[in-house]
Amino acid sequence: MSKTHAMKTDGRWHAPAANTTALNGDAAAGSPFERERHMVDFSIGFDGLRYAYNGFRYDRLADAVAYARLMRSRPMQEDAGNQRSPISAFAPPTEAQRSLMDSLAIDFRDGAYRFEGFRYDGLTDAVNYAKLTRQRQDKD
Repeated sequence: MSKTHAMKTDGRWHAPAANTTALNGDAAAGSPFERERHMVDFSIGFDGLRYAYNGFRYDRLADAVAYARLMRSRPMQEDAGNQRSPISAFAPPTEAQRSLMDSLAIDFRDGAYRFEGFRYDGLTDAVNYAKLTRQRQDKD
């Protein structure tokens, strides 16, 4: 059985977007003022772990800024960036959750749940996919 969803993405998606030369990796080049300016200009939130724009979360500020610029470049697209949605607080898994994770080979690192190379923000999603994978393997 092939995993078409596990293919590597096209490198163009990881290339720096136009007009993001001031951003390098996770932080803005230069001063913290530059980073804050981008966050304020595009209404990007930060919870200490991830950046958030328009309901989406990003590991890198450059990605959030690139998406915000894209949304603003569309003439008929409403920029919902100003409507900051609350970012859920980071909470590590409990002992009961860790026990479940161990039984399904789910790992937790860098604030995300991981199963077979996939990253999940929520444990429920990782558990559902792990169980689905186990069911598929049992059928084969």
